Amino acid sequence: MLGKSSRPHLLVLLLLSFSALFASFSNAYPLSTQNRWIIDDATGQRAKLVCANWAGHLQLMIPEGLDKQPLKDIVGQVVKNNFNCVRLTYAIYMWTRYGDKENLALSLFKLDLPKVMDGIAKYNPEVLAMTPIQVFEHVIKELGAQKVMVLLDNHVSEPKWCCDDDDENGFFGDRHFDAGEWIDGLTSAAQHFKGNPAVVAMSLRNELHGPRQNEGDWYTHISKAATEIHKENPNVLVVVSGLNYDTELQFLKKKPLKVNLGNKLVFETHLYAWSGIGTLKLREIWNKQPLNRICAHSIEGIDERAGFLTMGKKAYPLIFTEFGFDQTQGTSDNVHNRFVSCLQTYLVGRDLDWGMWALQGGYYLREDQVSLEETFGILDANFSQLRYPQFADKFQLLQRKNQDPSSKLPYQSIMYHPQSGQCVQVNAKDELELGNCETKNRWVHDGKGGQVLLSGTNKCLHAAGEGKPALVTGDCKSKKSFWKPMSLTKLHLANMGHHGEHLCLQKDSNTTSIVTAKCICITDDSACLDNPQSQWFQLVPTNV
Repeated sequence: MLGKSSRPHLLVLLLLSFSALFASFSNAYPLSTQNRWIIDDATGQRAKLVCANWAGHLQLMIPEGLDKQPLKDIVGQVVKNNFNCVRLTYAIYMWTRYGDKENLALSLFKLDLPKVMDGIAKYNPEVLAMTPIQVFEHVIKELGAQKVMVLLDNHVSEPKWCCDDDDENGFFGDRHFDAGEWIDGLTSAAQHFKGNPAVVAMSLRNELHGPRQNEGDWYTHISKAATEIHKENPNVLVVVSGLNYDTELQFLKKKPLKVNLGNKLVFETHLYAWSGIGTLKLREIWNKQPLNRICAHSIEGIDERAGFLTMGKKAYPLIFTEFGFDQTQGTSDNVHNRFVSCLQTYLVGRDLDWGMWALQGGYYLREDQVSLEETFGILDANFSQLRYPQFADKFQLLQRKNQDPSSKLPYQSIMYHPQSGQCVQVNAKDELELGNCETKNRWVHDGKGGQVLLSGTNKCLHAAGEGKPALVTGDCKSKKSFWKPMSLTKLHLANMGHHGEHLCLQKDSNTTSIVTAKCICITDDSACLDNPQSQWFQLVPTNV
C-alpha cells in the first residue's frame, strides 16, 4: 500500500499519463458521416481513410509478421508508407470460442510451428504469453500510439483463409456461420474496444458469398448486427458489405437499409482483376478486349452495383476496402497492371476512402503451408521494405485528400497520369512533364472540348505537333489549344488541330516528358488491343 507521501507523486504520474494518451489520439477520433464523406468530429474536416489490410483471421488468430520484425517497426512501415489506417481482420471464433483459452506459445506448439515460434521469440517475445485477444489489444495499442486508425474487420467465423463458395463460412446458415454466434462475437469486440480511440470503425462481415445468399436474410441479419454494434459502441462507424464477395449492393436502390445509427453508417465494396461484376466476368478479358472498353464497362459496373451510394441527396460514404494486385510484377504490361490503373482512375476521380490488400508480406500458416509468401503484399516477405519499389509514386494521389466538404476553395483539376501515378507539372520552358502530385499546378477545363487553362495564368495547353513536347502558351485561340476527353474511358485528352487528325497527350517512354502523339485505340475497335495507358490523363477535381 502506498503511504500518504507517495500520493501526490502518483497523482502527477496519472495526470502525465492521461495527457500523453490524450495527445496521442486528439487528432482524428471519433469519426462520423456527412452525406458521402467521413468527417473528423474534432475538426469538422474530412478524414480520408487510406488503409492497409492486415490479416489476423487465420489459424493463429493474430496479425501476421510478428515473427519477422518488431511490432513497432511493422507499424512504422504503415506510417512511413503514408497509410493512416489499418483494416485489421479477425475471426468470430476468436471472441466466441478460442481467443481467451490458451496463450500463443501453446498454439504454436500444437500447430508444430517451431520456426515461427523462434521468430516471435526474437522480435516480439512478450506476445508468446498472450492469448489471441490480448495480442490484438497489444497490436491496436501500438497502432494507436503511432496515430494509425483501426477498422476492425470480421473476415470469417472459423479462422481460416477466405474465401470459396463451398467453404461453409460465407453466409448465414452455413456450418461456420451461425447468425447468433456472429452477433455475439461482433458485440464482444465492440464492447472490448469501447472507449479505445484508435478503433474508429467496425465492419460486419467480409465478402458474403456462397449458395445460401439471399437479400431477405441479408436485410434481417445485417440490420440486427448493425444496431447491436451501435448500441454497444455508438462512437464507431459501422461498415456494411454486400453480396457476391462484396461486389453487389444494387438491391439497396429499391429497398434501403433501415437502421438508426445516427451518422455512423458506411458501406464497403471490393474488386480484383479476377472478380465478376454481375454477368461481366473480368478474369479473361483484361488482355483480350480493348482496354478502354473493359475499363469503361468495369467502372460502369462499379457505379451500378455500389458507387451509386455516393450520389444524390441521401448519399453515404463508400469505402473500397479491398483491391490489390501482384506487386512482384512491377510495371510490366499484364492483367494486374491494366486492372489497377483502371481502378485508380475510379478511386481518384471520386476521391474514395480505400484499403489495399494487403500489408503482410507472408503468413505464419495459410492453407497448410508454413511461411507462405504473399505476392500481393505491400511489404516484402521479411516485412522490412516495400515489395514494389515504385509504390510511393504509383499511389501518391490516391493517398492524398483531394476533396473536402469543409473547404472554401473553388474546384480545379489536377492532371493525373494513372499508369505512373504521377501528376503533370509545367517546367521552366513551359513544357509539360510528370512529377510529384503535390505540385501546385492546377487546370481548368469544361470537359466538353474547350481550352485547358493553367490556373492563375493566361496560358493554356497547346499541341505543337506530332512527337513534339506538349506545352502551355498564350496562344489560346488556336485550334491547337482546344482539347476533348475521348475514347470510352474519356481518359485520352485529344487535340484536333493537325489536318483533322487527333493527337493525344502521351508520356514519353524514356523520360518524364509529355509529348503529343497519334491517339491509341480511341475508337471502340475490337481489333485494337494495343495498351493505351501511356495516353491516359485524367483531370481530377480538387478543392484542397
